[in-house]
Formats: sequence, structure tokens, C-alpha cells
Amino acid sequence: MARRTYRKRQTNKLKWIGDLHKLGEYIDPETDRPTLGYPFERKIKYNNIGVTATDKTFAERDVNEVVKKIEIRIDRKIEDNQKDYRIKIRDQIYNIERIYVREDDRVMEMSLSYAN
Repeated sequence: MARRTYRKRQTNKLKWIGDLHKLGEYIDPETDRPTLGYPFERKIKYNNIGVTATDKTFAERDVNEVVKKIEIRIDRKIEDNQKDYRIKIRDQIYNIERIYVREDDRVMEMSLSYAN
């Protein structure tokens, strides 16, 4: 009798939803003129990761301090142009400081700092 092998079922462990914003032009409703800013692009699902002491040490070298780490599914557009994107979680907007890609898990870890 042949033995069946079952694939492990992947579950979605990304629990939270945030907004992804991309640098670009949009029409300002007050002045009706094109303005450069970060308009909403799409929703993203993410999972919180704790910020370690090592992350805080790396952050001291830069101007911006890493205050949050999240993981999302791999998105090559974000990976290639991370300075063009921002993430809004609840009412706080964050810059993407660093991205670490885990290819095997198909996940990107993002280090975030407060946006000015």
C-alpha cells in the first residue's frame, strides 16, 4: 500500500491591518492643485515583532530611531524602493528604515521609525 504524504497547510499568521502609502502626486481638495505627498495605495496585513536592544543600537547611528518592527508578505516593489513608501498603523505614520527578507518563509521584516 502506497503511503500518502500530506503538505503542511499554511495558515495566515498576519493578524493586523495597516495602510501602505506611496510617494506621488495627488489633487489637494482645498486648492484643487496637484501636491506631492504620500497618498493611500492599499491595505496590508502585518504582524508585530518586538524591537530588540540590537535594533536600538543600530538606530543610534541614524537620525531616526527604530520604534516598531513588523513582518509582511514579500513585496518586491517595496523592497526595491523602500524610501518611496510609508506605513500607517492606527493614526501613526512610519518611515521604513530597514528591510530584511526571509525568502524561505516568504516574509519581509521591516524596521519602522516615526515619520516627520
